[in-house]
Amino acid sequence: MPATTAPAGTSRSTAKLLLFLVFFALTIFATYEKNARILDPTSPIARHYAPAKWYLPVHGVFGILAMGLAAFQFSNRLRARHLRMHRLLGYAYVTSVFISAPFAVVVALKIPKPFSVVAANCMQSLGWVVSTSMALYCVRIGKIALHRRWMIRSYPFAMVFTVGRTVSLFVPAVRLSPSASEAVFWLAIALAAFLPSIFLDWPALRPRNAARASTTARGTDDSGAETIETIALTDFLPRDPSR
Repeated sequence: MPATTAPAGTSRSTAKLLLFLVFFALTIFATYEKNARILDPTSPIARHYAPAKWYLPVHGVFGILAMGLAAFQFSNRLRARHLRMHRLLGYAYVTSVFISAPFAVVVALKIPKPFSVVAANCMQSLGWVVSTSMALYCVRIGKIALHRRWMIRSYPFAMVFTVGRTVSLFVPAVRLSPSASEAVFWLAIALAAFLPSIFLDWPALRPRNAARASTTARGTDDSGAETIETIALTDFLPRDPSR
């Protein structure tokens, strides 16, 4: 059996690694393009953020930590071989989210922005905090499968930062139109809210996996619900090469 599952696990791990590398490269590039002169007090971007200059560093530093730490949380190899490190990084991620998300709202309220954009910032922060809180709650009560699913739902809310800036960077019409930029922001938040559930539940909706989940449910006791959740999750996540 290991000989048949190892290639699939390796290919999935490689794809996940490439995804994170591309994502972080886009994050760095888009952030630099917009904020390269933020330390120059005479630049437009520095004057824009000046009312929130004491809050922006806190939001930015812990936001960067959250985005970086979460990438390690999706490593099956790290979780299997270094469970204690996985837990420590997980709590560091949760702490970073609980600091960065509220400060994002404070920054949005301090700098000049339309009310609809402030509302979008609040919605993104709320979604990030709620999904992360659910992930923390699930792991504290021992629902590991549900914990992983909520972690997968949490991270896209952090990715909204990169998605919005990347679209604005490569689509000039969006960059030149405040209303278009706002629409992209709201669309990214909406996608972060429902796309993860589609990816998580889609494998269980396929006929083969649905039949397997049904067979498993008939042969289990009250813990069957979590077993079905685990089947759907393992189809989505890369295989653990150590198994």
